[in-house]
Amino acid sequence: MSILSKSMKVILFFCRFTFICNICFLLFVFFSWQEKKRAVIAGHDAAIEVPYFKSLIVTLGWMAIVINLIINIVCLFLLLFNKNKGLPKWLLIANFIFLLLQVFYFFLF
Repeated sequence: MSILSKSMKVILFFCRFTFICNICFLLFVFFSWQEKKRAVIAGHDAAIEVPYFKSLIVTLGWMAIVINLIINIVCLFLLLFNKNKGLPKWLLIANFIFLLLQVFYFFLF
């Protein structure tokens, strides 16, 4: 097995991991929307305890923009040099669309 194919497997793994982080971003947006809808009780300004799973989703949702930006830059270089063989096009397009949504949500919204 050549080094190129091993590196493509690593990039494919990180593309898939980025997609999972992007799904966590959607869940993070949903959870924050739910928190904004919740009525505020006077005198209780303490942070709400979140279970482990929800806190993991929130953490991955926040990190998704950084991870997604890095993997999109790597995939852009692969695309420019025609080395993106073996990467599913739907995954690259989905990650890019998520990047646009994340830029909109974090910087423009």
